[in-house]
Amino acid sequence: MIKNSTRENQRYYIWICWKNGKEAVDIHKDLVVAEGDKALTKSTIYRWIEAFKAGKSSIEDAPRFGRPCEAVTDSNVAKIKTLISDDPHITVEGIQHVVDISVGSIETILHTKLHAHKVCSKWVPHTLSEKNKQERVKVSKQLLKYLDNGFQNIITGDETWFYFFTISSKESNKVWLNEGENRPQIVRTSRFSRKRMFCIFFSVSGIVASIVVKEGHTVNGRYYGNDVLPLVFKNFKEISGRSTVRDIMLHHDNATPHKAKEVTEVLRKERVILLPHPPYSPDLAPCDFFLFPKIKKELGGLRFERIQELAHAIKSIANTITKEEYFNCFQDWRRRLRRCIDVNGNYFEGME
Repeated sequence: MIKNSTRENQRYYIWICWKNGKEAVDIHKDLVVAEGDKALTKSTIYRWIEAFKAGKSSIEDAPRFGRPCEAVTDSNVAKIKTLISDDPHITVEGIQHVVDISVGSIETILHTKLHAHKVCSKWVPHTLSEKNKQERVKVSKQLLKYLDNGFQNIITGDETWFYFFTISSKESNKVWLNEGENRPQIVRTSRFSRKRMFCIFFSVSGIVASIVVKEGHTVNGRYYGNDVLPLVFKNFKEISGRSTVRDIMLHHDNATPHKAKEVTEVLRKERVILLPHPPYSPDLAPCDFFLFPKIKKELGGLRFERIQELAHAIKSIANTITKEEYFNCFQDWRRRLRRCIDVNGNYFEGME
């Protein structure tokens, strides 16, 4: 953590990152790593970026006038601190009912004195048991031993559904409205919308294989072992100039098809090392925390009529991701494994 860091330091960092084209979400991640619970919130970062876009050049607070608020006393600060500690869901109105001071004074105490901000609870993939947490720690340590020796011989991949029409992200759908105007409506993507399953694998250098699963089919053990993996290994040999995939390390999650006897047999035959993966852990799977979200974000708002068009778009997006980004993904994978160990196997995304 930066010693004696100020809000102005963080605002200057926001300005630099914004000028270099970095997005608010990524800027926030950087600040959380550097500043922990002192990091500016995402909403604050968005506000400063908007201010910079509008021509603001100063990172200092605008001067404030008026007499100090008499309600912001040590006694009221202590009361409000106790209230939000006892009930993290309490509203400003609820605090006002107990403390009997103005909403403005309450917000001053919350944000300026206590540096508190309210956020929504974060959805997690699974309610982890103690055994699950122990297994996440155990497997994270095992994976780190492989990753600490380099990334060059690792292939990671998974299956996912892609829709022929993907709704844009919530942030990109925001619009400015004049007084009296109604919000535009957007139809949510239905789970019954037209879609196709893809199997995508990549290495530290980029995409190894992007495979379109036949219409009406899903991935089972026989298909994964007899069709998907042989193509992945063939492509990897061509890309790397190798004659064999012996001692290459394959990483995928614990889905049932991945554990089928056909898969075990092809890995044994090719002498490929299978890396472990902890249960209920998409936060530790590179496809889930990096590649798939990145591709789906770029597909937002695009509509395709033919599978060839969708497949071409997915391949093009994946190929525009730089080698540096793929390398950084593997670095982030290693960081996530260490973070998982640090928090004793709990889900860590959203933690300060």
